[in-house]
Amino acid sequence: MTPLPLSPRETARRRLLDALRREGPMARVEIGQHLGMSPASVSELAANLLDEGVLVAEDSADQGSGLIRGRPKTRLYFAETLGSVVGVWTGFNRIELRLVDSAGHTRASRHVERPLRNLEAEELMDVLARTIAAFAEESGARDVKAVGLACQGYVDTHDGIVAWSPVLGTRDLPLAAGLGQRLGKPVLMENDASAMAFAIAQRNADLRSGRTACLMVGDGVGLGFLIQGELYRGARFGGSEFGHVRLRRSGPQCRCGGRGCIEAYLADYALHRDAQLIDHRPAPTLLLPGEEAMGAIVDQARAGDPALLNLFHAAGEVLGDAVGILIQTLEPDHIVICGPGTRAMDLLRPSFEAALESQTIPELRALATIHVVESSMDLLTEGVVMQALRELDLDLARLKAA
Repeated sequence: MTPLPLSPRETARRRLLDALRREGPMARVEIGQHLGMSPASVSELAANLLDEGVLVAEDSADQGSGLIRGRPKTRLYFAETLGSVVGVWTGFNRIELRLVDSAGHTRASRHVERPLRNLEAEELMDVLARTIAAFAEESGARDVKAVGLACQGYVDTHDGIVAWSPVLGTRDLPLAAGLGQRLGKPVLMENDASAMAFAIAQRNADLRSGRTACLMVGDGVGLGFLIQGELYRGARFGGSEFGHVRLRRSGPQCRCGGRGCIEAYLADYALHRDAQLIDHRPAPTLLLPGEEAMGAIVDQARAGDPALLNLFHAAGEVLGDAVGILIQTLEPDHIVICGPGTRAMDLLRPSFEAALESQTIPELRALATIHVVESSMDLLTEGVVMQALRELDLDLARLKAA
């Protein structure tokens, strides 16, 4: 599913459908007010979408809520016949799946523990395809139209290739084409931090205005960057590998093979590794700790463990340095700190704020609003299925126009 330039009409159509997925069924006048579109524009778009079978109309029971007294508003909502989309996130030896209908409503979800890192390319794609197909069948979905796949690492969304991922054992993996052939469905791919950024922006209108940088902290550290609510793409339609920006040459080991990367100080695996090595604690036995293991470390620090408090103090300084880099290189209107790593934001905040103040030009710091969004990995599949639904919307429009 290669992204194509949108015409003004396609952009307006996308805005309308996005609004219905965010807000639920609305009348034409409400859509116009919500989006700042003229009644004529909304009516024309709605007529085409009704004609295509994308939307259906329903008379509201609220007889007094229309512009003309006594006339009911006619709400528009998605047709149930459009099919569904499966969203997938591949983590370290685990897979998260979500089934959504055309309106974006979740119909089923599943967490699967499955070793992935040691699999060769063909076997990996076989495993993923079988897992996705079994999930769809067991969820009763016989109308899956597309798959959205979020991956850690550098993802070339244009060609559907995972160039490198810390959780997969193979490089330059043509994952979209391989899964598409096995499943017989189009596959849209996205970097997981970009997917989370997109989902968060869909939930907050302020973040869909101007330039928004979403710094995701959890299994790793990633960055999703949006301009006017749309994801920024690099030369090959990839996202940013901000977590692998090197802060210190002699720093700790990172999963990418380098040392001193931002991720090597902030990611869950880094904090867990360092927590086990201080005060003669047992050596780490997990490459990537789960939420229970990370929660135990956070609880110990909150209880006053001085060594762990120092660990989070140092991590907070790195977070401040990282956000300062974003402010001084990208000048965003908004910076969102998100992901499971926000579980410890109370421990990180004092040194984070001190580092940010001391390392950032005050005039630039004043331009950016910083948000902390507590978020789970569910947002990764949410973000990628919303983008897959968008592509299906366009496919229907272009098929109708052909």
